Amino acid sequence: MISLTEILLIGQRLYTQNFLVMETMLAVAFYYVLIVTLFGWLIHWFERKIDISQRKPGLLNQDDPLYQLPQASVRARKELSTQRTGEYALEALNIHKSYGQQQVLKGIDLQVKWGEVISIIGPSGSGKTTFIRTLNGLEKLDHGTVNLLGQPFLKDQELTEDSPAYKQQIVNVGMVFQNFNLFPHKTILENVMLAPLYHAMGTVLDSKITALAMLEKVGMKQHANKYPHQLSGGQQQRVAIARALAMQPSIILFDEPTSALDPELVNEVLKVIEELASEGLTMIIVTHEMHFAFKVSDRVVFMEGGHIVLNDHPDVLKQAEHQRLDKFIAKAA
Repeated sequence: MISLTEILLIGQRLYTQNFLVMETMLAVAFYYVLIVTLFGWLIHWFERKIDISQRKPGLLNQDDPLYQLPQASVRARKELSTQRTGEYALEALNIHKSYGQQQVLKGIDLQVKWGEVISIIGPSGSGKTTFIRTLNGLEKLDHGTVNLLGQPFLKDQELTEDSPAYKQQIVNVGMVFQNFNLFPHKTILENVMLAPLYHAMGTVLDSKITALAMLEKVGMKQHANKYPHQLSGGQQQRVAIARALAMQPSIILFDEPTSALDPELVNEVLKVIEELASEGLTMIIVTHEMHFAFKVSDRVVFMEGGHIVLNDHPDVLKQAEHQRLDKFIAKAA
């Protein structure tokens, strides 16, 4: 608009001097169209250049430089190695959490042994997601204690996400969210490498090797150069699992990892989690997949109203004939 005003003023000055009104205004129109076209083309080119959704990198192949990385190191990192200290991998004691006047968690106790897989089930609003988010500091505790690897991790207002104990221990906890939370402007490989690089867990090459190994573990190595928008929901969730594994955590928390997926994509994510369970990885899984929970879990925790109602081996719960649990499972099936 500024250029239009200026060029019209110049045109008026010219035709008051040469009295060639039509010729002058035609020249003004030509220059205006030329300027708008040129700048419009440049802006459009720049927008396409920075638009992530326009980038369509393909699959990795054996000619890609990434395949030239030391394969022995990749194989060495395929099996997650964690230092097992303390009697429990994680211990939650008397956890309370409220939002205003609403008390969501009302004294939760949970001990997680090394290599144990625990599934947390229950109706919506029972406090499952809030509980799992308090275990890694995403929600502040109102009261209670969380111990990790036998060491203090979170406690009321004493040990918070700003405390040295928290910062030292948080790398031992992996988290897989409902909605993937991948950075859209980074490739799949860059997303998985981000946390190890941020926490200075090795060189760029080390992080790349680890990231490729974890992507291979979840069946996504070929897609390493792609962007999240090029993947299905199930593929994005598998990348999110690889991202958590890249930190080689002692325990991984899953917050309803299949709730944002189409039914057809659920099985591919559950299969990855089941394989991790068979490898002895310590996991806490909030899920609505009843068959999966009772199949892979060492213990199933049934929550309702901010309390743990039942906490036992799946086979025991199947035979318990608990009326409320049976009713919930029947509705969830």
